[in-house]
Amino acid sequence: MIVGDEACPSCREKGGDRTGNHLMIFESGNKYCNRCGYRETDAAPSQEDYELSYMKVEEVAALPTFGIPHKLINAETAKYYGIRTSFDGRGEADGFYYPHTVKGEVTGFKHKTYPVKGFYSVGDCKDGELFGQTMVKAGGKFLIITEGEDDCGAVYQTLREGSNIEGWQPPVVSLSHGAGSAVRDIARNIEYVTSFGKIILAFDMDEPGRDAVKAVCPLLPPGTIYIATYGLKDASEMVVEGRASELKWDILKHAQKHQPDGIIDGRDTWERYKHSTSVDCIPYPSDWTVLNKKTYGFRAGSIITITSGTGVGKTQFLRELKYHIWRTTDWKIGDISLEEDVGDTVGGLMSLHCNKRLHLPHIQIDEDAERAIHSELFDDSRWDFYDHFGGMDDSSLFNKIRYMGATGHKAIFLDHLSIVVSEFAADGDERQRIDTVMTKLAKIAKELELAIFIVVHLRKEGSGRSFERGHIPSLDDLRGSGSLKQLSWDVIALSRDQQHYDPHCRNISLLTVLKCRFSGDTGEADCLLYDTETGRMNKVDKPHNYDPKG
Repeated sequence: MIVGDEACPSCREKGGDRTGNHLMIFESGNKYCNRCGYRETDAAPSQEDYELSYMKVEEVAALPTFGIPHKLINAETAKYYGIRTSFDGRGEADGFYYPHTVKGEVTGFKHKTYPVKGFYSVGDCKDGELFGQTMVKAGGKFLIITEGEDDCGAVYQTLREGSNIEGWQPPVVSLSHGAGSAVRDIARNIEYVTSFGKIILAFDMDEPGRDAVKAVCPLLPPGTIYIATYGLKDASEMVVEGRASELKWDILKHAQKHQPDGIIDGRDTWERYKHSTSVDCIPYPSDWTVLNKKTYGFRAGSIITITSGTGVGKTQFLRELKYHIWRTTDWKIGDISLEEDVGDTVGGLMSLHCNKRLHLPHIQIDEDAERAIHSELFDDSRWDFYDHFGGMDDSSLFNKIRYMGATGHKAIFLDHLSIVVSEFAADGDERQRIDTVMTKLAKIAKELELAIFIVVHLRKEGSGRSFERGHIPSLDDLRGSGSLKQLSWDVIALSRDQQHYDPHCRNISLLTVLKCRFSGDTGEADCLLYDTETGRMNKVDKPHNYDPKG
């Protein structure tokens, strides 16, 4: 914190600071001038010192675009990207400010001090867009992504000066937070990035840069990714060392297409085998003993399909699974519930947590207690919900799931598939659309090692059979396409006789394993009783008079 101020000797030397308050004195012992940047030691001020003493966003925005001389980036390039320059009392550049945007609006600046190297934030530089994204319109033929802002300027300037196309603005952007945040930066802007036909990753040649390329590639559509390499550490260094012409061709001509190798020599499969056998089996609730015995639980890298007749309890069953995962694992959970509002989804989970059906009018609970329940469930930031009622197209669905997977979510719940299929943008009938969606979901589950739970509907039955009267479906009853049973790792059905004469039986759902790729075991599993007081599904023994009419 600031503990005092005094006259800045640098400003005084040039005839300024006669009032004696430009040099801020901090509790840390640092002294820093908020006018000319003078400091008593070679050490840059701390982030705390900086935030308390230096410019505001609007003040930085008023600084000139001078260029970055020591990086050989000219004023034209700096102006294009909105890079600002500050000067010391001697008229020499002492800092450069790179704008950070959210939805096209500047919310802050990343400040790099010079010549003493330091990095600080002015305003809000969290999340947001890629550096330069506001300058490059989505949907172009190609996009170049560099690791840093100076690299971005170096590539842009090199390509622009080396082009004979009048007025061409090379499509170059940069990660906003360096190699360590490459996945998060790109995942956050995945719809923008994947709108380009070709994506050239021009990251640094050091180990963090190479690791970032490996981490980012699974997020991007196969066949669109190209990797640029060059002789020095990064693009900026290539320009500084006079190798701009070489840099141009490294990116435009010699970038190599990223093509995962799908052919593996049998001698090289030991690690793949060990990985496949080391995947953890996450058990279902412990009292669901038969289901756990038949399936050994569920696993990352798989699709688990849940099905039943209308109103039998699929959504409530999924709530129990979500709550169980939250309570017994450290997994993050992505919830795409297309038949209800996010508020209803959250309310259903809160009801499970307190064993009360909070949405019912006769259930009264103090708001502070209600808030405490909400905090216990959601303040650990392990849940992400998709705020969309009614449906989405295929590209939006896959982008959202990829984003969730890239940001650490291991369990994804999609309720339900039929809504997605009904709004699927591609041509073709329902069967073809389901085939496409299931194929892509299976690929994403494997690539990102996700457990994806999906809800699907059943065909309408004739011959007097009714899934709403307790009839147990088969795999062939899944509505729409054979890919549902072929590409699902597990298929679990719920059966309930909604009109049973006994109220106890009327609220019992029978779980049946229709498919388990891991164990091969199938058949009837546990009976779950829906408690109308607590809203929970609890295991019970199968009643002697449980005789579905389906």
